[in-house]
Amino acid sequence: VREKFQTEIDALKLQLEAAQDGRASKSPSVGTTTPASSRGSLGSAGTDVDVQKMHTRLKERFRMQIALFREGVYLLTGFKIDMIDADSDSPQFRVRSIYGEREGDHLMFRWPKKKQTLEIMGTEMAQLLMSAHSPCSVYIRQYNSFPAFLASVTMQLFDQQTNI
Repeated sequence: VREKFQTEIDALKLQLEAAQDGRASKSPSVGTTTPASSRGSLGSAGTDVDVQKMHTRLKERFRMQIALFREGVYLLTGFKIDMIDADSDSPQFRVRSIYGEREGDHLMFRWPKKKQTLEIMGTEMAQLLMSAHSPCSVYIRQYNSFPAFLASVTMQLFDQQTNI
């Protein structure tokens, strides 16, 4: 049984290579031959439709996987992260906490591609968190640690919500 399947796999590989090269494809295990020239324009149009269908399905699957990943990151870290201007030399990230009081509460970060670090931008929330009396600011000012800063932000916002 294994040999039968291996023979069929080998035949399908040859058929795939032939189709990719534009040659006639033959499959001894299937017992059919379909020369590329006998397919005519209908066969190539059908192939184009199949390729387009597969491309559309792959794009949709990819979109679903990205959405699932983003939701997982949100649930695990407590932050919803949106990338803005991904094609520019300095992509930006909007970071919203699950514990934010208002929809407009967010941080913005810029990532100059020539640098290996992020820059925090001056949003209203960033100005509050980066003020001298904020315990969160020490993680950026002294240690340049964005993960520690965001963890501190999460704890501060969580405490504010639970102490109300």
